[in-house]
Amino acid sequence: MGVIQDRAMARLTDKAGLAQLLTPRARLLVEMTHELEYERVDSVTDLRVGSVTPQSPLFPPDSHQGYWSQVVPSITRADFGWAGETAEPVWIDVLAEVEVDLVAETDPGGLDSLVVKAVDDYTTLDEFRAQFRFLDLDAFMASHGLHTVEDLRDSGEYLRTEVRLRRPPVFDPADPANRRTVGLDTAVVIGDMDDVAGAVRTARRVAAAARDRPLAPGPFGVRVAPYALAVAFPVPSPRPPPPQQGLGQAEIETLLGDAGIAALFLA
Repeated sequence: MGVIQDRAMARLTDKAGLAQLLTPRARLLVEMTHELEYERVDSVTDLRVGSVTPQSPLFPPDSHQGYWSQVVPSITRADFGWAGETAEPVWIDVLAEVEVDLVAETDPGGLDSLVVKAVDDYTTLDEFRAQFRFLDLDAFMASHGLHTVEDLRDSGEYLRTEVRLRRPPVFDPADPANRRTVGLDTAVVIGDMDDVAGAVRTARRVAAAARDRPLAPGPFGVRVAPYALAVAFPVPSPRPPPPQQGLGQAEIETLLGDAGIAALFLA
């Protein structure tokens, strides 16, 4: 690792400095690691960095399968396999424990009421059809060999279930009940602004190596990834003049954001 990368790693291990870099990307970090099906992030109020580990190795699981067979003195076939960690780790330049304080709207779900009623007060097919707005009565009767309303009545008893969903309360951002603290781990790799593709590949290798790690359940959303990915780019000063100049910071941030990776820039 060169001098520029060493200095970048030293800056990233400063908790206050790393928190300042990650705060504008806090929402992205949460969305990268959590599936929000019943929650909506309204705002982020704070971000804190806990423990920071430089040069953290990640050993992806490795497995091999094969078979061995022989024909002398008798036909034999055996399957074998082994599993373990790879000998060569994938390196995370800085691994940080992060806590994000946010305000979120949550749909509590649930039922307000459930009522089951017997349907027996009908004398015509139209009266029965009015009881079940989402039922194709003609297709139902054809599939059961029914032709008249008497056939329908003699075929069995019918029940109608009325379900009323619980309405969520009016969202109040100032309500303390809507405040959440989300804990997550952020894996930061150091990239080069002149090789953005290489930085993305490095981040992808970290994600692939960590894909089988167990995910502890949390109080917010559903945990879907063990690490939020970030790439830190040391920004040279001055940048090379065109046409040698590569992508700008805004272009890199958009490109990586679309790939689910937070872009950090170290001036």
